[in-house]
Amino acid sequence: MKTYQYRDLSVLELPDTLLVTACDSSGGVGEKPGDELCVPTKYISIFAARVCLFELLSCGTEIISLSNTIVGEMEPTGAALIQGIKEELARAGIGELPINGSTEENFKTCMTGFGIFVVGIAKRLRITPSAPGDLVICIGKPKFGAALVLEGDPEIADYQDLKTLTENPAVNEIVPCGSKGILYEATNLAAIHQYQFEAMPNNLNVVDSAGPATTVIASIKPFALPELAAVFNAKLTVIGHLK
Repeated sequence: MKTYQYRDLSVLELPDTLLVTACDSSGGVGEKPGDELCVPTKYISIFAARVCLFELLSCGTEIISLSNTIVGEMEPTGAALIQGIKEELARAGIGELPINGSTEENFKTCMTGFGIFVVGIAKRLRITPSAPGDLVICIGKPKFGAALVLEGDPEIADYQDLKTLTENPAVNEIVPCGSKGILYEATNLAAIHQYQFEAMPNNLNVVDSAGPATTVIASIKPFALPELAAVFNAKLTVIGHLK
């Protein structure tokens, strides 16, 4: 067996398939007295699950299992977090999954902590190497923290956007953007292949955090831009090209 890391994914090569995992965590956000940002508890797991699902789905994996760790009691904190996971799985079009996990029942906690681990399988990863001349586009507007709209934000990338990208053969690599920001991910996308990313003027904040995968960047063949622009409209921004 061979194991390796691709971006934020861990990959285990089995004889007839790939086992691919992603994880995320959150601390200090929730409804406990010590939390720095107060939001309804279920949204912690909604956004954490979103991060992992975007990472795995962007590479063409099928989600098969999910585990969570809850730094708090089952009622009410754990129950709300599990409910958030189920809602996000439904939003992603994923049916019933085995959800394993653990809570803290021995000690009272004053701050919310949460971790999630998601497993997918694939015959091969959906990775078509980028090439010089590829355009780099961004879908969605980066948001994090208090700027996040908790329900149905039309400005951020969604699962249908991700599906549209993965099904288009003129789209090469797809990278969800998180806390390191859009510019970091675009630069890293180029560096993996020993290319350079040349930025183009745009109105996005490409430096700050993009939060829980609120945006997705992709390298595309230039001829695909008109078709994709017609689908995504204002959600699509050309941020640069590879050279």
